[in-house]
Formats: sequence, structure tokens, C-alpha cells
Amino acid sequence: MNQRFLIDYDNPDAGIGHSMGIINRALKIASRNQLEFAYSEDQLRKSTHDSRQWSLKHILRTLRGKKPDESHNIGDDLNRMLNPKNLLLNRQEIEARIQAGQLKVISLPKFEIHIPSNEQMDDEIYTSIDRFIAAHPEPNTAFKISDNRFGDYEYQSTRNWYIDAYAKAREQYPIHLGYDRSQFNIAIHIRRGDLLPGRQFSDLSSRMLPDAWYLAILTAVASSTNRPIAVHIFSEGKGGQYHSEKGLPCSWKDLLKGSHYEVTEHIDSNFLESFHHLLHADILIGSKSGMSHLAGMLGDQIKVMPEMWHSYRGASKLLLVGNTISASDASAISTHIKAHLLDQT
Repeated sequence: MNQRFLIDYDNPDAGIGHSMGIINRALKIASRNQLEFAYSEDQLRKSTHDSRQWSLKHILRTLRGKKPDESHNIGDDLNRMLNPKNLLLNRQEIEARIQAGQLKVISLPKFEIHIPSNEQMDDEIYTSIDRFIAAHPEPNTAFKISDNRFGDYEYQSTRNWYIDAYAKAREQYPIHLGYDRSQFNIAIHIRRGDLLPGRQFSDLSSRMLPDAWYLAILTAVASSTNRPIAVHIFSEGKGGQYHSEKGLPCSWKDLLKGSHYEVTEHIDSNFLESFHHLLHADILIGSKSGMSHLAGMLGDQIKVMPEMWHSYRGASKLLLVGNTISASDASAISTHIKAHLLDQT
């Protein structure tokens, strides 16, 4: 039997977007070259605030005079989110066969996948890898991805795999959905936490969209329906308190005071529960983040998302908008919402 496999050990202790990009890269290489991807849960296991590994890393960086890293506090949530071990070959079984001399390991040449990915063409990105694998047609081979820092954030060709994985994972790890379906549930994901002053990525604060941006979109969305509206804010703040793009504590209940919306803030909430609610809202208003990007790619809800450095090719019911919302943008948002609501009736 011509058994040929793919193994990968690259696992940066990174956020959702970067972590999923590493797995996405392996899925594409395996699919394009008829290889079986051998997966280990270590590939999506991340640090938490109280993990020994992260604490040691934190101490060592401090002793070296470096700015301490922050844990994304994801832990094993990405494994529970997709449960890849139930869909993919177990890497330990392949490693045992390698140690027994039954499989030959061939390291793939290093290659680069650059951001932004909006114009990414997979046939160009993976040509050198495809040719290398084709040049080694021998059976009983395990191709190993060479350690590198490049993930793949273009999900058009792998979207159905992720959707299927997520649906099957919920059978084993069900998540309660707290929406009242008699209301029109609007989920707003606002990236703050790691970009706020004093946080690890504060130098990337330009990625934060102002509260006014979300308010303008919310106004346009709300004008498109007569149903009672429930607004759900999902964000990482400080100490359970939401913060504006200026780093000031505030409340969306105050920002929306006088409206008829029911407002619920989910600040520093569990990742899996937050992500599940982003996927199943009636409308998702997203941010410039890997979490929003993944939810926007996989969900079938109506979406209004900011243009960012990753492509949304293959996503459904999507409208991309810029960093400012003009009158024409508001009109386009309203038209987008009404059109898809009409499709649902």
C-alpha cells in the first residue's frame, strides 16, 4: 500500500488567527498532495495565565530584560472547538512507525506565505512544495513540514472542512446558546484587550476600530428590521470592564442609553462560548482580529466586517466596509441586511 503522510511540529503559543493558520497550511499541503495529515493535540494546545510553562517563559523574558509575553489564555479550547483528533490520523501512531523504521521521514523545503493574504493564490504559494512531494513518490513516507513562522489564512478551499469539524465537535462538546430567538440578536466583536495601552501589542493599536464605527454600523443594521433588538458585546477588557479605543473604561449600556435595545456585555468571557455566539447570531459585526475572521469565514449568519489583511473569499452573506462609515456605507449596510433577511423569509 502506498502510504504517505504529513507531520508538523510547528506550534507557536499564539492567538487564534496565527494558530489556525498553521493548521490550515498543513491541511492544504495534505489535500493538494494526497497525503494523510497526522495530527497531535499538542499542535493547538496553548498556554493559560496559570500554566507553569507560560510562567517560566514570562520569568525568563523578564530576567533577560525583555518585554514579557502575554498568554492568550486559550489552553485547550482550540482542540475542543474543532476536535481534529476525531477527523485526522493520530500522529503518535505515525511516530511509532517512524521509530520502528517502517516510514522514511523527508523534510519539506521551507517556504513563505506572506501577509496580506487578500491576493493569495494557492497554486503559486504551494507550487514548490507540490513539486518537491511529486519528486519523492516512494511509498511509506512521512513528509515533515520544516519549522517556520508562516501560516495560511486563506480559507476558501478548506472552509467546508472546518465547518464540518466544528459541527461534529459540538456533538461531543456541546455549547449552550444563550440567545432569545424572539429577538433579533446582533453580536458585536470588538478587539481591545491585547491592543490597549500597556498591553503586549499596544504598538498595533491602529487595528482597534473606534466605538463610533460600531455605533454607526449598529444604527444602519437596526434600521433594517422591526424586530426587538438584543445587542451582545464581546470583547476583552481589563478586570471585566470594557474599554474604549482610547483605553478608557466605559459601558455599552451607557453608550446605548435611551435606545430600545437589550444590551448584554460579555467581557473577558470564555473563548468557546464567545465564538459559538458569534457564529450563531442573526448578525455579526466584526473586528480586525483572527477570531472575527474565523467566525466570519465559518458562520452562515449575516455579516458586516471590516476590511483587513486577510481574505474573506468563500464567506457567505458578507459585506466588507472600511475604517469610516459614510452615508453611502450606511445605505449599503441597510440594503445588505434587508436583502438577506428577505432571503430568509
